[in-house]
Amino acid sequence: MKRDVTILRVLLFLYILFCLILAGLNQGPDKELAKVVAPYWHAYENEGKTLLILICGLLTYRITGRKGRNTMRSKNLKRFFLAALILHITLPIATGNPELYFFAMPLPWTTLPLQAGYEGSAFYQSHLQTLGLGGIRFALRFFWIYSAFIAIGTVLLGRRLQCSSLCLFNGFAAEIFDPAIPLFSKKKRRESEKSLQLLTHLRIIYLVLALAFTFFWIFIPYFDELQHHMGAVRMLELFWYLGANLILAMAFWVAVNGRFYCHLCPLGTTLSALAKLGGMRIQTDVGSCIGCGACDRACPLSISIQEKALSGLPVLSSRCVGCGHCIDACPKQTLRYETTFLSYLRALKNDK
Repeated sequence: MKRDVTILRVLLFLYILFCLILAGLNQGPDKELAKVVAPYWHAYENEGKTLLILICGLLTYRITGRKGRNTMRSKNLKRFFLAALILHITLPIATGNPELYFFAMPLPWTTLPLQAGYEGSAFYQSHLQTLGLGGIRFALRFFWIYSAFIAIGTVLLGRRLQCSSLCLFNGFAAEIFDPAIPLFSKKKRRESEKSLQLLTHLRIIYLVLALAFTFFWIFIPYFDELQHHMGAVRMLELFWYLGANLILAMAFWVAVNGRFYCHLCPLGTTLSALAKLGGMRIQTDVGSCIGCGACDRACPLSISIQEKALSGLPVLSSRCVGCGHCIDACPKQTLRYETTFLSYLRALKNDK
């Protein structure tokens, strides 16, 4: 097991290193260099990431000792691999668009799809040359259909759909690298109440900034004044994406835990509201809680689960990503992931 963890740590280090180098060069100010790097970046993001999920997912599956059990964690690993196979391999090949993964990032996490829909943006002009008008239109239709699928699916199935099955930015890394995170420490940190309050404030700031960028690109075709600031906003957003999101998320993998960025993710904050609308919760009355605290220790978002479980009350938290680590950890199988829709399906099944 130690050898597998070591391999995971090496792969995580290499993933971070090459991601920072290639992303920096691909998104940097030198356009000629970006063109040279682009094919390597696309291959790294598509084929490379899919292969990484397969290898690291198998290592994590073996390390956690869950063979023969249909756990929530094993389902996460399988779904992330399937998502990568579709979004990073099958669809890019079928459409001839190696950057289709940009259009599988629902608002408000990134505005690149909105930029692709505005003829005056550099993103539109570059893709017009490589994809043509038809390719751009297809990618935009895909983006809106995919976003609607995530929104409706989250109401029905909770945040587990995106955050623990389809998120190929932070969610996949948190799962496939879990035994190796944090990279330079053997112990994951559980946040104090004071830290969680601070993260709540930062979460709001992240959401406000993401919405500001979103509304800018939504309204830019209708206001000439906004068009004069397009270059500055694009550069500001680039620094925001690379610094406050990509680099910061990876720093959390190194120093804290894989899900720490989930505290701040503007898409996650948006989806948490939709999940609440759909009644997402962790049921704690499936069995009897013995107060061992395994659920609290397993939760990567520092949610207090045992406190509710001792009283048989459901866990309702906007931080919950539906990873199910607490459910797997419970020795008495007291916990169950639920939404109103899933409860309805379960009732129908039981009636039969």
